[in-house]
Amino acid sequence: MKPLVTFGWYIPTNGEGVYPGDPMTEPPSLDFFMRVITAAERAGMEFALVPVTPVCWEAWISCAFMAAKTTKIKLLVAARPGLISPTVMAKMVATFDQLSGGRVYVNLIAGGSEAELAADGVHLPHDERYELMDEVVTVMKRCWTEEGPVTFKGKHVDVENAWFRPKPVQQPHPPFYIGGISPAAIEVGAKHAAVYLFWGNTPEQIAKDVAAVREAAARYGREHEIRFGMRLQVLVRETEEQARHDAEALIAGTTEQQRARRLGAMGGESHADGRMRQFAESTGDSNYWISRHLYAGLTTVRHGAGVMMVGNPEQVAGLIQEYVDIGCTEFCLSGYPHDAEAENFGRLVMPRFA
Repeated sequence: MKPLVTFGWYIPTNGEGVYPGDPMTEPPSLDFFMRVITAAERAGMEFALVPVTPVCWEAWISCAFMAAKTTKIKLLVAARPGLISPTVMAKMVATFDQLSGGRVYVNLIAGGSEAELAADGVHLPHDERYELMDEVVTVMKRCWTEEGPVTFKGKHVDVENAWFRPKPVQQPHPPFYIGGISPAAIEVGAKHAAVYLFWGNTPEQIAKDVAAVREAAARYGREHEIRFGMRLQVLVRETEEQARHDAEALIAGTTEQQRARRLGAMGGESHADGRMRQFAESTGDSNYWISRHLYAGLTTVRHGAGVMMVGNPEQVAGLIQEYVDIGCTEFCLSGYPHDAEAENFGRLVMPRFA
């Protein structure tokens, strides 16, 4: 039985600096990946998210190597529909599931911009990428759950008489994690997600987002099946004063050039990334503090989920509980440096959710 609250960690397969935006002090390598995922596994994390972006190492290969060197933690592999045929991706996931003993989850990514996807040969606008995702997931589910040959003809996917082996270990199939706040993302997530993952925001806003996705899921009879989660940064210290100081220090040395690169990194198509930018712009004179324990400073130097929970163990646990109270039970976290912050979180916060 899954615990009531589940935690996962992020593996930065593009490497990292001492601070976000710094020159790289930890270049990508298997040794570095293993140091981070081992810290996460020792901390008691259930899964590790392995990303897919142009600057990251290839997710499937990275996950395979890490799975071979770990024993318990699941690999949440980020996957972009359209780069691999649906039947081949289904076979990859099922093979991974069999060889790892049921330790693969799939995080479906529509992609940040048309330019980013075009570089990999996918030429679809935002909403059509979610149409493609819907068709790909439908085919994958059928491959995993049906015994006979699978035939499917859609707008983007055309499969004829696909015989499929092996079947996955996890039943009925490995879970899909899907995120996003656009109407297209919500529709596909409501239909297919085991876990709908929101990027960091205030509990008040997340409560509204949960209600919107749950309403959409009800149209598919899934309002009681779908779980909700948060993708957040975290920084926990023994004292609140030290935590706030260390959070602000993460961006203290960044330059205008680094911030300009961040603003242009994703284009203007990702609704969720746009919300991250709005956070940074809306904090005014508060030095990027959204609230006492939510910090948006990282959104100025990195794209993606940049909102950070900050505080002492009791305060961070209290904020997590606020998200739990509105329906979020899965937390995919990261912090700087990734191995040390995983250890901090496991030692200082996770015992409160045992």
